[in-house]
Amino acid sequence: MNLKNKEKLLVQSHYPLEFKRMVCELFLKGDKNKEEIRKEFDIRGKSTLLNWLRKLDYISNRNIDYENHYVMAKPQKECTVKSVEKEIEDLKLQLEMYKRIISLAEKEFKISIIKKSDTK
Repeated sequence: MNLKNKEKLLVQSHYPLEFKRMVCELFLKGDKNKEEIRKEFDIRGKSTLLNWLRKLDYISNRNIDYENHYVMAKPQKECTVKSVEKEIEDLKLQLEMYKRIISLAEKEFKISIIKKSDTK
């Protein structure tokens, strides 16, 4: 978005849909918090971003803590083989991390966290 378009958006109270989506995605990316985004784009209302997140289906439950935005569901993206393979690889890495953390915790605290298959 160039500076001229950004300046034009800053003086109006109604924003185009693509601007709202861009701001929501910027927030969900996690690099900036709600206040930083509000100041950067001169969004006046304190709940405006939250309302956009709800209306554009970035969050679906009114009880979700939007400050912990990393747990929110993003809108459905087109499923491709490449994107599914990447997600599977990410999940495998996450699983390996959890296994290592559990193993370290079992050693450190001398407790059994994972149920062994031969026990009842």
